[in-house]
Amino acid sequence: MSDDENIDNKDLKEAPDEVALNHEDVFEEKLNPLIEDAEAMRMSFMRHHQTREHITMTVGLISIIAGASGFGWFLMMDVSILRAIASMAIAILVPMLLNIWAQSILKEYKRSYKRIFLPKLAKAIGGFKFHPARGIGRKVIAKTGVIPRHDLYEAEDCFMGQFKGVKVLFSEARLKHKKQYMEPIFDGIFVLLEIPEPMIEGHTIMTADDKMYNTWKGSRWKSLQRVDIKAEQEEWNIFKVVSDEPEAAKSFITQRLIKELYETSKVFDDSPLSVVFFKKKFIFMMIPYSADMFEASSIHLPIATKRHAMQCRKEIEQILEIVDVFEIYKKEDA
Repeated sequence: MSDDENIDNKDLKEAPDEVALNHEDVFEEKLNPLIEDAEAMRMSFMRHHQTREHITMTVGLISIIAGASGFGWFLMMDVSILRAIASMAIAILVPMLLNIWAQSILKEYKRSYKRIFLPKLAKAIGGFKFHPARGIGRKVIAKTGVIPRHDLYEAEDCFMGQFKGVKVLFSEARLKHKKQYMEPIFDGIFVLLEIPEPMIEGHTIMTADDKMYNTWKGSRWKSLQRVDIKAEQEEWNIFKVVSDEPEAAKSFITQRLIKELYETSKVFDDSPLSVVFFKKKFIFMMIPYSADMFEASSIHLPIATKRHAMQCRKEIEQILEIVDVFEIYKKEDA
């Protein structure tokens, strides 16, 4: 998807729907009929796919036999090499086109899954809006100071909502090279939170990515100072902190926040995540995570959506825990 399709900072000025994470029992109750609908959709697409495959196999076989016969006729009887080759080429082209036609149902299944099922899932989780082809805008992520150099930025499967007064936006994201055969530079999740009032002083980065910290501490982050914050539990002590306002950073990086960020890392398979507090009211999270949270299961296998949906809810719940414990957006001095 092009950069112009991403949600830019101006889109956060919208008033997204208020979300409230449903209790696991309530969510599961709402999820069950959705799973039944998703399985019915899968079975319908699978039957259509099987029908197309049978047609492709039958017509393709007839075409090959006819082409081979034509090849022999034109070569031996008509003594026309061009006609012989043309008849064989047409015979091969027919099953190729039919195969493309048969496989197109798989793409349509995935599109329908995102168009029909995922918006319902987002609503069942707690009232999120789901956008299959959106994400955080390039202009926003460029201001964070943690985005590695890249050629292409792709974002999809975007959830939007407002939780306890904080605007929440997160999506899957990939940063890539122009050469498609090269591995992605980043594959994971971007999260953007906007707190109600501009209360964050300075630009502060927390990262569990030691490679990132060691690479940029003397170059890209040279204007930022190291902030030593000791976690109460040794196992939480995975973050390096740099800031252009060290004292302000110490005031809002609480033990509760460190704990929740550590637990977020664990939920996302020990991801070396990074968090940026910037522009007075924005919090950006960059979570490397190779698992694809929102893709349809194979059309040939019984729906695995329930397990994925429960894991998705757990991951979203952990993201919202950051909002829940990050008390800087509350005017406690008011």
